[in-house]
Amino acid sequence: MVELKKGRASDNVVGQVQRYMGFIMEEYADPGQTVKGVIIALEDDPRMQWALKVTQGISFYKYHISFQLFKA
Repeated sequence: MVELKKGRASDNVVGQVQRYMGFIMEEYADPGQTVKGVIIALEDDPRMQWALKVTQGISFYKYHISFQLFKA
C-alpha cells in the first residue's frame, strides 16, 4: 500500500495508512500474507517520525523533484 503526499506528511498519515492496511488485510490478503505500507512525501514531520518508531510495516521515503528549462 503506497500513500503519496504532495507536500509534508504529518503524523495523521500513519493512522490513515494503518486503516488502509487493515482493510487490505481483511478484504484482499490471503491468511498469513503480510501487508506493508509506504509513505512518500516531499517533507516529513518529527511527530510522524515518532509515530513510525512504534509502528511496524510502514516505511517512509522523501522525494525530490527537479527539472531544467532550456530555450528551444
